[in-house]
Amino acid sequence: MTDQYFYPNIWGRGILTSAEDILGEKGLNALLNLVGLAEYIGNHPTDNIQKAFPFEHVAKLQQGLFDMYGAKGARVFAIRGGEETFQYSLAKYDKVQRAGRAAMGLGSFELRTKLGLQFFAKFFNSVSDQIVRIDDDDNYYYWIIERCPMCWERQSTEPVCHLGVGVLKAAAHWATDRSFRVQEIKCTGMGDEACVYVMDKQPID
Repeated sequence: MTDQYFYPNIWGRGILTSAEDILGEKGLNALLNLVGLAEYIGNHPTDNIQKAFPFEHVAKLQQGLFDMYGAKGARVFAIRGGEETFQYSLAKYDKVQRAGRAAMGLGSFELRTKLGLQFFAKFFNSVSDQIVRIDDDDNYYYWIIERCPMCWERQSTEPVCHLGVGVLKAAAHWATDRSFRVQEIKCTGMGDEACVYVMDKQPID
C-alpha cells in the first residue's frame, strides 16, 4: 500500500468548484461518477485548510477529464481549472497575498518574478503534501514537483499534469501582472523522477 498524501480541503473544493464552472453541474456529476468519486456530488470538501483531500482523488479527476474529453480537451479544461483553482484558493488566504506582495515589492522584474515563484513554492509545500522546488537558467524558470498529486499512480506516454500548468500560469500572472508561456516537459507519470515545468523568463505580453 502506498503512503497517503493530501491537498488541503480548500484546494480540493477549488478543483471541484472550477470543474463545475467549466463543465456545468451535470458535467461535473458525470465526471465524478466516472471516476468513482460520487461522494462529492453535492458534497464538496469543507472550505478549510485541513489536509484531507487525497492525492488519489486529484489524479482520478485529471484522468477522468482525459477519459471524457481526450488529451486535447483534458488539457484545455485542466489548464483553465488550474487557473480558477488558484484564484479561488488564493482569495481565501488574505495574509498570504499581503505577505507575497511585500516579498515582491522591490528589485528588477526578473527578481520579483523569481521571488514570486519561490514564495509560492514554499507556500504550496507548507500547506500540502506536494513537494515543489524552483530552479532557473539564463532563459527559463523551472517549477519542479518532486511529489505530484496530478499524476499520482498514473501511467502515461506524455505529460499529463495540465492542472499544474494552469496554477503556475495564474501564480506568475498574479505576481507580475504579465502572462508567461508554461509547459510541462517531464512527468512522473511517464517514469521521470519529477514533474518539471518550464516557464519563459520573458513574458508574452
